[in-house]
Amino acid sequence: MKAVAWTGFALLAALVIQTTLSQIAPARVQTLDPFLLVVVYCALSGGEVHGMLAGAAAGWIEDANFGGAIVGLSGLSKLLVGYAVGIVGGRFLITGPAPRLLMIFGAATVDAVLVQQFANAFDVPLADLSFTALLARSGANALLGAAFYELVDRRLRRERLS
Repeated sequence: MKAVAWTGFALLAALVIQTTLSQIAPARVQTLDPFLLVVVYCALSGGEVHGMLAGAAAGWIEDANFGGAIVGLSGLSKLLVGYAVGIVGGRFLITGPAPRLLMIFGAATVDAVLVQQFANAFDVPLADLSFTALLARSGANALLGAAFYELVDRRLRRERLS
């Protein structure tokens, strides 16, 4: 139950961050994806089911507030990404900044490609993401996410030791 509450709080924080970014720098909104960072963290810490459910919730919140004509494209892509990251995280030891950075980079890349492909499949108009923009988006999310995960883990370690 505690994990559900923290996931809900993290999704609310992601919504606030995304809303603030869309007001401050609308051109940079596509670069940072705080919902994806929540999904990857949930998948790495809670497994594939937690990642999948967090992905579905994050995607639906993102689509409902920032999406286009069809609600559910981000929900489906983040559900698949959360499940895949949870599977990979359960099979391999992904701790420390470098493995997490690579995992977030891969998840951000896969998420962007999946959204593009789902938009094409459902004839939803979506601006094409260039290779350079994809690398910038994935890199920015990976750097920010790895730093954020490290801060969260340090805080959790301090709480356990106290």
